[in-house]
Amino acid sequence: MIVTIVLTSLVLTYNVVYGNYYHHNRNTTLHKYGPNVCAVEEISSGKGGVTSHRERGWPIDDRQHRTCGQNTIVRYECCLGFKSMYGCPGCTGVKPTKNVLETVEELGAFEFVRYLRQHGLYDSLTSGGPYTIFAPTDEAFSKMDNAYRSAMESYESAIEILRYHVVPLRIVTQNVSSNEMFNTLNDGLQLRFNKYSTKIETINCVTIMRKNRIAQNGVVHLINSVLSPYTYSNRNLVQIINQNQDLTIFSKMLEVSRMHQSLKEPLQTLTVMVPTDIALQRFPQNQLRRILNDESLSKAFVLKHILPAPVCLSAVTEDQYVRSLADSNYVKFSCDGKNTVTAQGNCINNDLKLTSNGIIYAINFALSSEEGKSALQIMQHLGLSEFVQIVNIAGLAQTFENFNALTVFAPTNKAFKCMNPMEMYRIRSDPSAARAFVDFHVGRQIVMAENIYDGKTVETFASGKILRLQCVQNEFGVEGRRIHFQTVRGYNGAVHAVDHVLYPPTISVEDLIRKNESFSLYAQAVDLVLGASSEGRTSFEFCSGVHNTYFVPTDYAFRKLGAVELHRLFGNPTRMRQILDNHQADRILPSALIGTRRQYEIKTKNEIVRVSNEDDKFMVNEAEIIETDIMTTNGLVHVVDDLILPQNIRRRSE
Repeated sequence: MIVTIVLTSLVLTYNVVYGNYYHHNRNTTLHKYGPNVCAVEEISSGKGGVTSHRERGWPIDDRQHRTCGQNTIVRYECCLGFKSMYGCPGCTGVKPTKNVLETVEELGAFEFVRYLRQHGLYDSLTSGGPYTIFAPTDEAFSKMDNAYRSAMESYESAIEILRYHVVPLRIVTQNVSSNEMFNTLNDGLQLRFNKYSTKIETINCVTIMRKNRIAQNGVVHLINSVLSPYTYSNRNLVQIINQNQDLTIFSKMLEVSRMHQSLKEPLQTLTVMVPTDIALQRFPQNQLRRILNDESLSKAFVLKHILPAPVCLSAVTEDQYVRSLADSNYVKFSCDGKNTVTAQGNCINNDLKLTSNGIIYAINFALSSEEGKSALQIMQHLGLSEFVQIVNIAGLAQTFENFNALTVFAPTNKAFKCMNPMEMYRIRSDPSAARAFVDFHVGRQIVMAENIYDGKTVETFASGKILRLQCVQNEFGVEGRRIHFQTVRGYNGAVHAVDHVLYPPTISVEDLIRKNESFSLYAQAVDLVLGASSEGRTSFEFCSGVHNTYFVPTDYAFRKLGAVELHRLFGNPTRMRQILDNHQADRILPSALIGTRRQYEIKTKNEIVRVSNEDDKFMVNEAEIIETDIMTTNGLVHVVDDLILPQNIRRRSE
């Protein structure tokens, strides 16, 4: 079936984000096709019935477009009220105007007129006025359910319904702001008009298919559904939610969060996506109880379900992200060719209630399930099953449920596959070993992306042990391993996945160097420099602190200088000190945080060096890092195959 939607030749260029719009001056000339030519968008609706469609402003091209996954085609015809004249471009002939009901029939809405005649309203609308008629198509009447069909056969009910489609004003949509309310002939009941960035205009969230048909005594708009006066209430959002017996849990959250007063405000229009009691009862009982007993958790949950503008499902023709009242939180709306609209991937029934200050959708799912979760529940949600299993072996499940202000740096399941099998067996079979393992992965404070900084330390559950955090641009690490930061935190802490298992370092830089014969010349160089100092110290002066990176050259790297230059260098402690200082930075720089094909300028104790990553080949200036990320008690060691000479020494040697 082909559905045609007229796109008028009036220039209506909207710049709309759910409510804000601009309109330009009238211009009835479409230069390519002549004046008074309207664009008609044809949309195949499958097995009968309109699915959804887009009304676009000028200029319009002839290319094929898609609406909710369906192809649309644009063609052109004379706008209603005009006709083509022989020898003249466009449509310059003006047809005689008719009254509003004759205009309704000219648009093909015969059923609406039949009901008006049947219930004695026809004559009153053919004269006087002005009236604006929102006339449902014949197809809209054919889709009514049995209850609504019976109402249309009842005199009193039908009168209410029919009068609800008539406004005693002359309403031309380009002259009307979005989100305006109109009083109807059905006493006390109003209609809400909206414009959207998709160029669709709605009345009570029903799509206006053909609009602004000027008649002798008013204006006619064709709509694709019968309007129900029972969907509208003069009450506010909170009153409607409170009186619905299926929404009692969300109603309680509004009260606990102190948001109920905000939703009574008449000078705003909101959309509230209200999860039903059945949807919220799917939450774990302890999680739901925490939300209902905590103002901040209730408020965080409620804000994610409130959108700061009227959202009509009929205006969704493609993926759209609508900001909620929660900071940095968006709801994704999508649609398909079957007239199905989803929010966050879940189907929404068009079960809406229009109130004096907004729209309510009762939905059978929650837009957020993170509030009130414990750290343990978050780990389960993130699929960190291996770590959760070890937490249970260690007997720490209740700690992760109840302990306040913790951060878990949990290894991914993939990280566990890289563990030594014997070590894995030990922590799986020994609860005390499992506890020691878990304790080193848990910090005693909440760490999120907004409060991390390079060099931050966090005390762990393991007595006397700390975790060192790194930050390189927007990449984060812990003990030299990449952190995959989560934006959601639990009520008692945060959980972040790490791509490696963390182990407390057991060796210092000094011990590492002195116990490895490959670094004997480096150790001699350090002794030379320290022996020449005024204090005459024998330990590594530069090994103080815990946040250093050491680019340690091998003996082979020293010998590249040649015997003569090497002998000269070891006879000059000042020059050697410059070189050693060029191999140490006062920060931990793990390879996991060095982006591919990027160069980082890193300040050493002597000068700035360039650290780069070319397809996992790590370089410091011209020296290659041949072994990365050896974590020690006082810093990180990268082994290099060449000396990183200061610029003044390089120039001298050249």
